Amino acid sequence: MKKLIILFSGVSHLIYGFLTLYLPFYESEFIRYGFQDFRELIGGLQIVFGLSLLIGLYIYKLRLLSSLLLAIIMGGALGTRIYIGDGLVESMPAMVYLMINLYIFINVKKSKR
Repeated sequence: MKKLIILFSGVSHLIYGFLTLYLPFYESEFIRYGFQDFRELIGGLQIVFGLSLLIGLYIYKLRLLSSLLLAIIMGGALGTRIYIGDGLVESMPAMVYLMINLYIFINVKKSKR
């Protein structure tokens, strides 16, 4: 089950990172968030950390670090959604991914493997 959650999170962040970089919809979304100058950076980080999480299935420290960094990004995404006044439905993906990545991080810390 833990591997499935890691796969889900890693692949999701990888896909979202690419969508952020290449879909015009996300250009307007990042303008709405007030982060238009950081769209490529955020998308790139999600690609790198999503891929790192997948590789982290085999490397403990990489799994630990990438899950923590993805949780931080998702915490920022949730905070941004709240700050700009988005409702629960719009904020739910950031909240869910924040919880998933925290779950991965906490379980990696507990297992130390």
